[in-house]
Amino acid sequence: MKKTLITTAAVLALAGAAAAPASADELGGEAPASVSAASSQSFSDAVAQEMLGMLNDARGQQGLAPLSTNADLTGIASGWSQHMASEQAASHSPTFIDETLATGSSNMAENVAYDVQSGKSAEETAQYFYDFWMNSPGHHANIMNPDLNAIGFSLAEGSNGYVYATQNFGTY
Repeated sequence: MKKTLITTAAVLALAGAAAAPASADELGGEAPASVSAASSQSFSDAVAQEMLGMLNDARGQQGLAPLSTNADLTGIASGWSQHMASEQAASHSPTFIDETLATGSSNMAENVAYDVQSGKSAEETAQYFYDFWMNSPGHHANIMNPDLNAIGFSLAEGSNGYVYATQNFGTY
């Protein structure tokens, strides 16, 4: 398991390096602000359903088992998306490994990204994040990892108009 954690952390470090700016200033934003009400739970749930379908279609085309939604992983993803939105900066969670291990998972990975929302539908939002992650080698590797069988997904919109998304994966 130690080797798996180190490998996962290395992939995440490489994948996260180009995922997003690290500060509100780099995003052109102000100091940390509250999360906009425009990112409702029902919208996040709709995007999550679209995302799950696309991910499982891609995994199925490669002969991989589908991912199942996991409430614990969704909670971790939700908390981190809210944090990124309030800070107006996308970055990997420094605690997701410990949080995921605490759920009983034996392996884990995390993908994060952001986009300017500008009135996109749930389908358009899911497609944007799907395309971004599938076209990034490190993020793609997390999605297609045959050892991962569960996912949590969430997004939150910051007052700067950016939508911050988190995928947390686990093995149960």
